[in-house]
Amino acid sequence: MDLSLQQLRGFVAVAEEQHFGRAAQRLNMTQPPLTRQVQGLERTLGVTLFDRTGRGVRLNAAGEVFLEHCHRVLALLEVAPEATRRAAEGQTGTLRIAFTAIGAYAVLADFLAMVGRRTPAVSVELTELVSPDQFEALANLEIDVGLVRPPIPDGFESLLVHSEDLVLAVPGDHPLAEGDGPVALADVTDDYIGYSPEGSRYLHDICAAMIGMNRYAVSQLASQVPTMLALVRAGLGCALIPRSIMAMGVEGVRYRELDAADAHSVTLHACWSPDSPNPALLRLAESLRADPQLDT
Repeated sequence: MDLSLQQLRGFVAVAEEQHFGRAAQRLNMTQPPLTRQVQGLERTLGVTLFDRTGRGVRLNAAGEVFLEHCHRVLALLEVAPEATRRAAEGQTGTLRIAFTAIGAYAVLADFLAMVGRRTPAVSVELTELVSPDQFEALANLEIDVGLVRPPIPDGFESLLVHSEDLVLAVPGDHPLAEGDGPVALADVTDDYIGYSPEGSRYLHDICAAMIGMNRYAVSQLASQVPTMLALVRAGLGCALIPRSIMAMGVEGVRYRELDAADAHSVTLHACWSPDSPNPALLRLAESLRADPQLDT
């Protein structure tokens, strides 16, 4: 069924004016072609849309329903050009953002708030992935932005969005659980609970370098911090964790600052592929280059 916009606009004008002559004047046309438009529309639909009266016309039940649909169609057509421009400029659309479980505690809420302020009409889809899987998804354009740990592979753009110190998590009954001052890694005599090199290579390598690979003969390996803290709580060892993880508030675990000589920070980066065609990403990337701060 072929309906033209000219027919729809003509029908709406007649319906609102309830008179062919006034509707024709409103459309800057003569009455006969407008009458033919409406008659052709009724033939195409197979129904009459108006009851003719002595002074004009009045919509019948079918015409009332058709008018509602015409208003919706014409309203959509009116906003379509602006909506299309906004999408092309990245003002609307969707950003697919991935994050690590550890990074979520550090920066996800602030990063999402920043995205909301800078691209308020853009929706967000979230996925939890370890950094290596994020790099693969970025390369395949399956996600738009990753919140990842370094090293960043060649071919991606990235910006530092967060840096924080490591702290030592110890069991509540551990000798180092007492006191308030900083502690030295040399004072840890129990086994360390370490990061899995497959799931958290970045944190694994940093912690192994801080402690010494020989001493990093861990009793347990974990790739997720909740698992690691559960092992600490069980008294199986101590663990180096990003400071933000303290917000988990795990009962039976005490957190100690490290001596300045042992202190080390870890970083988190926003990463994306320059090959992405997503206008919303291009807009966000431009904003991040201009000001990478999370506005917290």
